[in-house]
Amino acid sequence: MKDEDFPINKKILDEFINYNSSLWVDDKFDIDDSLSSSGKTIFINLSMVRMQVAWIIPKLLFAKGIQSKHGGNIVAITWRENSDLTEFFSSFGVGHYCIEKENKKNISSAIRALAYTIKVIMYGDGEKLKKFSIGNIPVGRAIYEDILRTSEISTIRSIRNYTCIKKIFHLLWMYFTLEDYLKNHKPSFDICDDCAYHEAMQTALFSRNGAVVYNCSEEAERFIGVSEEGIVKRISEDLQEKVRMNIDTVSEEDLECINRILEDRFAGKNGRNIDRHAFAGKKVLSKEEAFAELGLNPKKKTVIIMAHTFTDAVFNYGDTPFKDYYDWTEQTLRIASLNDHVNWILKPHPTRKAYHESKDSIEDLFKRYKTDNMHFLEDRFSAESIKNFVDVLITIGGNAGAEFSCFGIPAVIVGSPYYKGLGYTIEPGTLKEYEDILGNIQDINRLNDSQIKTARKAFFLTTQRMDKMLGKGFNDRFCIELKKKYNNMLDEMTTDYFESNKGTEKYNTEILKFVEEWQRTNDIKECDYYLRGTEK
Repeated sequence: MKDEDFPINKKILDEFINYNSSLWVDDKFDIDDSLSSSGKTIFINLSMVRMQVAWIIPKLLFAKGIQSKHGGNIVAITWRENSDLTEFFSSFGVGHYCIEKENKKNISSAIRALAYTIKVIMYGDGEKLKKFSIGNIPVGRAIYEDILRTSEISTIRSIRNYTCIKKIFHLLWMYFTLEDYLKNHKPSFDICDDCAYHEAMQTALFSRNGAVVYNCSEEAERFIGVSEEGIVKRISEDLQEKVRMNIDTVSEEDLECINRILEDRFAGKNGRNIDRHAFAGKKVLSKEEAFAELGLNPKKKTVIIMAHTFTDAVFNYGDTPFKDYYDWTEQTLRIASLNDHVNWILKPHPTRKAYHESKDSIEDLFKRYKTDNMHFLEDRFSAESIKNFVDVLITIGGNAGAEFSCFGIPAVIVGSPYYKGLGYTIEPGTLKEYEDILGNIQDINRLNDSQIKTARKAFFLTTQRMDKMLGKGFNDRFCIELKKKYNNMLDEMTTDYFESNKGTEKYNTEILKFVEEWQRTNDIKECDYYLRGTEK
């Protein structure tokens, strides 16, 4: 198979490799070395990472810091062979585990994967796939998420099709091959990037084999817990615990800045780069404009359904009464079509196109269930408009439920976001409870002053103190400059970086030149990425 491309200027890459190798000359990787005195391996899991230098460098430096304290070899994991990337890793004294290359070496794992695939196919549907485990690791959940993220499928009704069978076999082959590899290369640490998709399966496997797991991005690091059932703890669960613990630490003085924070949010100046597209540069509707534009009945309350992207980490908010985001959207529209006492509005997620939402699109769903009192809020309108005319909001657990609760708009949620259980959300636990609430949603009143205050406290914590609650942010000069360059890349590339390498070569080259220039005038081992690793 042809090598995967590393989108970067080859001359700049070679210059960096030559110089960088001199900095780590004592850390040459040796796969056959019983892995130094500790006999352990530090893994950097890049199998979910697009080949962007700004994502990779922090993890490499973090691992080097860990290595300086604990010894052992470092191995970076990617999917496909890539000779340029292998040389890049080698310049740090880091080995390269290519999943597809290792799979080909391990035919016995392929046979095991085939046997399990046949067993899983007998289950028939997606709901049973989700319950499939090997040992104490829920591999079926990870495979389910991976299928949605990497195919044109929006929900899994049947797994008896080529797309699902191929993906199940491929991921199980990866799993069994990695399991065998870990028998001879015991993991001491795993530096992961994501807690979802197939990486959740890998992370649980590392944890079961004794690894301590950390997430490390260009912004911050945090410890990743794995339950006895093999479920990787996601950020919403961590945040939920931390918010409850810290809610009473928010002062009146802190709350005075909430309006400014929300104004910046609606102007697209804070939050994740990709989420800013819900607000930036879009028309804000007043109440009068919204009623006229959408044709709403002024005698009825207005309820907005905040759709999620159908394919993006569908278990991020824990278990719900629904199979996935698509199923939740469809069931919600079905129930809504039976209640003509309110104005229903469906709001698509602003970044759905970045997650290849094409077949079974949200527009198709809307047309299928539309009634006279159901309306569609187009992308050209800012989500800020919601605070001007909406009475109730429905979401699984998205940020909108937190943002608009700050304006007294009650949210019906079925997932477990950070703001669950604080007394200002409506939380049905079963499909029957959900149907009852939506069937009488016109009876829900606005939040009272106490609830609004709690909502604002929670919002403050997660926008101003998240790093302190979850882990530690990286804030030295080198890290700040790297983050700035990465954010500039995201702002310019918008959603293209998810589905292509469009623009990546330019920024990889620019960022790598910055890193080399920094190394020539500064000690890279004094940056937070490296130093934080030495503390583990």
